[in-house]
Amino acid sequence: MDVSVSRMNEMLTRVYRSIIKVEEQMLYELSSGKLTIGEMHLLESIGKRRGADVTITEIAQDLEITLPSVTAMAKRLERKGYVRRDRSSVDARRVHVALTEAGLRAEIAHRYFHRKMVRELTAELNAQEKAAILTGLEKMNGFIRRQIAGAAGKEA
Repeated sequence: MDVSVSRMNEMLTRVYRSIIKVEEQMLYELSSGKLTIGEMHLLESIGKRRGADVTITEIAQDLEITLPSVTAMAKRLERKGYVRRDRSSVDARRVHVALTEAGLRAEIAHRYFHRKMVRELTAELNAQEKAAILTGLEKMNGFIRRQIAGAAGKEA
């Protein structure tokens, strides 16, 4: 394997693991160990819509996970006091999910954590370096999205 490819693989693996570890630590401190990363991402998905009615289906599409997974997570988060679930008065099959005060506080803290992390990571980079990293990340994300789409096509 080419030395730069090997080094890049090593760095991607380290960065991925480090981000997960830092996020887990932040969540533990924020929620006293009550929230998982998956649950926080669900809160984030709801929070993106700022006050709009959010359905289980919309959350599942946003997070690219199954409806039963979102339903189970929403039930857990409701028991923990982070979300409120309400059946639609128009269509009883639809469930709307909203953040409670605790859910909103957690979502805001999580968003702040990410903004702070990116600000600190890019503080010493010049505009050209920031642009190069952003381009690389966009290309990497495109590759990963194609892999996911290809895998989904094979399962169908």
